Amino acid sequence: MKFKHLAFLLVFFIATTLSAQGTVAHINMEEVINLMPQTSEAEAELNRLRQAYQRDFETSYREYQAKFVKYEDEASTLSPAENEKRKSDLELIERNLAQTQQNIEKQIAEKRKLLFEPVKQQARELVTKVADNLGFLYVLDSSKDAGLVMAKGKDLMPEVKRTLGM
Repeated sequence: MKFKHLAFLLVFFIATTLSAQGTVAHINMEEVINLMPQTSEAEAELNRLRQAYQRDFETSYREYQAKFVKYEDEASTLSPAENEKRKSDLELIERNLAQTQQNIEKQIAEKRKLLFEPVKQQARELVTKVADNLGFLYVLDSSKDAGLVMAKGKDLMPEVKRTLGM
């Protein structure tokens, strides 16, 4: 009796394992996103934005440097109170520059998210379409740090590349 029960469980386990192997695939979603044509367009737009911000920031920084040099040159001829006021003005400009740099980084991060969210969505839809066509029920992300430790299932990258025309 125990043998029949154990045999049934063993057969059930083997059947479940074999059927599950055909339903799970994996793909590196980072690579898919990098292959998407929209990715290079989004990167180009981010670079243009970053360069524009950088030019503005560098202009402000050069103005700060000019004031700093001017204040240093005139420091010996001014009263201590005036020197203290100028030092305070320079510190305020430094804080503003640091805040501006943080705002630039934040705005670029927000723009990156705005530009790449549709690309990620299209990549997910593409992978879903390929997986559906091939009969896979689950697709695991094998990107670095995505949580997949071992990938012995079907890799969908060749089919996705073919769908992208590569």
